[in-house]
Amino acid sequence: MNFASFLWLNGWFFAFLIALALLWVVKRQGRARDTIRLDLATAFASRSDAAALGLAQKLGGDEEKLWRRILTARAALEESEREESRARRDLEDVLASLQDAVLVVDSEARLRFLNAAALRLFDVRIESVLGANLIEALPSFGIDAAMRAALRDGQSSSQEIHLYSPKLREVFLRVAPVFPGAGSQAGAVAIVQDLTEMRRLERVRRDFVANASHELRTPIANIRATAETMLHAPEDANLVARFLPPLISEAERLSRLISDLLDLARAENNEVAPFVPVELQAVVQSVVERLGDKASRRHIAIDWQPGGHSPLVSGDLAGLEQVAFNLVDNALAYTPNGGQIALDLREVAENDQAGRALVILEVRDTGIGIPEADLPRIFERFYRVDKARSRAEGGTGLGLAIVKHIVENHGGHVEVASEIGVGTTFRVELPTR
Repeated sequence: MNFASFLWLNGWFFAFLIALALLWVVKRQGRARDTIRLDLATAFASRSDAAALGLAQKLGGDEEKLWRRILTARAALEESEREESRARRDLEDVLASLQDAVLVVDSEARLRFLNAAALRLFDVRIESVLGANLIEALPSFGIDAAMRAALRDGQSSSQEIHLYSPKLREVFLRVAPVFPGAGSQAGAVAIVQDLTEMRRLERVRRDFVANASHELRTPIANIRATAETMLHAPEDANLVARFLPPLISEAERLSRLISDLLDLARAENNEVAPFVPVELQAVVQSVVERLGDKASRRHIAIDWQPGGHSPLVSGDLAGLEQVAFNLVDNALAYTPNGGQIALDLREVAENDQAGRALVILEVRDTGIGIPEADLPRIFERFYRVDKARSRAEGGTGLGLAIVKHIVENHGGHVEVASEIGVGTTFRVELPTR
């Protein structure tokens, strides 16, 4: 073999070695990039964006640009989701704070949202009704029919309906369809406004106006008739002597009625004098002395034994005197001649719900009693159990209503227990000073 052939063979050999070396380097670099890609995918999946960006820089070129776009797009998407979540939470917070009940159903009339007011109104737990069919979750055919009509016709509606479960309610229902948007489904939303208390107050106001008009009309008509009779015979002394006492009596009745109406208005509007320390024992003693003559004429014994310690309360002296006077006067009106009234005033160590000690005033009589059916209404304005006896005694039908409002204005509570033919007990609880 000559020298030229040797060089030729060796040249190919060295070229082959160089090619093998280059191939080994390329494969090693490929394996390294594959490792980088694997690490980058892991960092991306674990949301380690800073690490993923650093690995993408090692790849360089189009791969780095692609990964940068992917990371930027995901960051924008996550920010959009956060904004949507914040907006949803803000909306839910607003709906949750509303006093009216809010219900949302999907296109299949399944309950998807209800606020705290709705939970209270229907007395349900959210985990037991969410996702359930509306008529099964909230048994109201009126609401179910209105929601399904909104889903079917795409029209809003409003109406007054009655709810019968868990208890009778008068409500105003507004229903509107929810049209589908980007990423949302069709549905309907209902707002349920509880009108029960407002309707009750309206009925009370109407009854009050009617009763007050009737109570005022009677003495005014009597006064007018008596005055006209006396006017036609001004010189008839016997006629004047006969009709003048009833005229004065009706005028006094009218004065008492107007006075009680004003007292009730002040009590309902919380118009009370500044609170001062009041000795209830002195208040009760004063009332017993004022009504002593009336009790003596009826031969009714008032059992009142003041103790050595006089409980103190913070309150309106005139208002508390009126409470005691009305209760004792009411007992005299409904206790037959020869009966008995007992008054008990004591301070108890047990506390009320607000953690205060209580002063208790009880007025017990041996009167005719109050039917059980009348007990829930005994503190209503102008409500009388025995209308003839009350009017004969000069009562206006407002005394117990005034008692209730004054006691409640003092943070107290009044209740009654009675048995027909046995007697009645009124119990007033007031927080101590």
